[in-house]
Amino acid sequence: MAPAGAPARALPTPERRETELRPARPPRRPARAPSRVARLSHRSLATRLVVFFVLVAALGAGRVALSFAVVQKNLATDAVASRLRAVQANNQYLAERAATLSSALTVRNVAQKRYHLGVATNVRFITVHPRSTATGTRR
Repeated sequence: MAPAGAPARALPTPERRETELRPARPPRRPARAPSRVARLSHRSLATRLVVFFVLVAALGAGRVALSFAVVQKNLATDAVASRLRAVQANNQYLAERAATLSSALTVRNVAQKRYHLGVATNVRFITVHPRSTATGTRR
């Protein structure tokens, strides 16, 4: 301990102690303007981003165009299928009509009304002999 009349020794303050214990920092470099290479890489990054977004937009537009084409083809297919059903229904109607008109009763009614033909009451069958036609002679 120090004698009573002796001046007191100065003790280091806590801040000083921390600075004394810390390793010294290397001196800071002054801030520099970005180099040409750094500026080019920023431009290159921006260019790449723009190209990327343009490609994404083109792919999106292509997808929309493809969907539109598919919808158009589906509509055309539906129209053809509808027309096919209509033609098949018309064919069925015509087949039924042909069956109705070709019946014996219908043919007889048309012959009587339109052509004024009557029902045959006296029927004669004529037979031709093959010999008379082959020789060319008549009887």
